[in-house]
Amino acid sequence: MKTLILFRHGKSDWGARYQGDHNRPVAKRGRKAAALMGRFLRKTGQTPDSVVTSSALRARTTVELAHESGEWGCPVRVTDQLYDAQCQDLLREIHAEPDATERLLLAGHEPTFSEMIGRLTGQVVNFPTASMGRIDFDGTSWSQVEFGAGRLVWLVHPKLLKKSGF
Repeated sequence: MKTLILFRHGKSDWGARYQGDHNRPVAKRGRKAAALMGRFLRKTGQTPDSVVTSSALRARTTVELAHESGEWGCPVRVTDQLYDAQCQDLLREIHAEPDATERLLLAGHEPTFSEMIGRLTGQVVNFPTASMGRIDFDGTSWSQVEFGAGRLVWLVHPKLLKKSGF
């Protein structure tokens, strides 16, 4: 079985000074949420074996904070292919993952991530900032992952974790 976790970047700081959308930073609220989500994966025994993140500053920062807070210890690869991506672009990244990886985390953006969950699982979801969705696939190779073949196991929002006292 292969497990894919989609992780939307933390809340952006629209009031900050930055040049271009690619360089928009994460807001204080987004930084806290990213760290919380990192701890969530560690405490539930679901830390990734590998992470691929969008090259956008807000996505990279979200992953850095989650990685550090969750003590993940896995490699992180940054790519331009997840910035302004379409679902087919994400599928190419998934297919390129080595089969030794059992749990892959992709970090990126809306509206692509909620659309990707829908295309992989048939589920329509609301995917707020810093949310994570876990999708499981039968099979032993990432090349076997196709649209419609996944099962949405959970979708977690930072607000839900806070309300539950996590």
